[in-house]
Amino acid sequence: MSYLTKNHATPDKLTIGGEIAIVGDGKITKDGVAVNLGGSAQLADGSVTAAKLANGAVTVAKLDSSLTSTLNGKLTATKAAAVPDTAATDAAGVLAELRDLKTKLRAAGILA
Repeated sequence: MSYLTKNHATPDKLTIGGEIAIVGDGKITKDGVAVNLGGSAQLADGSVTAAKLANGAVTVAKLDSSLTSTLNGKLTATKAAAVPDTAATDAAGVLAELRDLKTKLRAAGILA
């Protein structure tokens, strides 16, 4: 069936091809219950996931102020013991200093 107008009705369906403007206290009901079409609805806990966030939506300014203390020690490594500048003059000296460096990095937990 073809229609010449944007808006038309059949016994079981009303088709609106334009805009419906509900103003003031107007509402839509289904079986006597108001239909919520969105707007300022509350977000359920856990309903916002990282996949739903736009790039750059979460900035450092929006994060909890305790973030630094929460992450402190989790994203950093322990400082390794100081290693002096090389004084090696041959391959054997470089090898000895490299072994010393690896030992200090392992002791700090930086190197397995």
